[in-house]
Amino acid sequence: MYFVKNLGIPNGKTQVPAMLWFADKENLSVFALASDKRPAEKSPLYYAPFFNVYEDGAVCMGTVNVNIKNSASVEEFTTAWENYFFNSYFSHLLDNYNPIKGNCVNLWKTLMEIGETFPAETLKKNSKTLKNLLR
Repeated sequence: MYFVKNLGIPNGKTQVPAMLWFADKENLSVFALASDKRPAEKSPLYYAPFFNVYEDGAVCMGTVNVNIKNSASVEEFTTAWENYFFNSYFSHLLDNYNPIKGNCVNLWKTLMEIGETFPAETLKKNSKTLKNLLR
């Protein structure tokens, strides 16, 4: 993961929570899951605990040039979005919205320095379920 310098968070690898990705060729929304078990229609979704993500889950891609081919396989499509998301710089929280219980900067600073498992208790449940996304 990469962070802009003014956040004071070191770049590197760390644990992230289980995630649910909802995407088409031009837009990406991400949500967190409470566990790494396969979600069901009624599984509650949590706010994705990242910078550059709106409260509704939509990801602000900033200056990233998203270019997914019409002929992309499922694997290519998934890999492309993962690379766009995790290889861009996380820079700021959007619309005065904090996606976690606690301080987002301090959470990622600690995770990047210590490398421990993502603390699921910091996730905030939202009002959506997987079924809401599939409508």
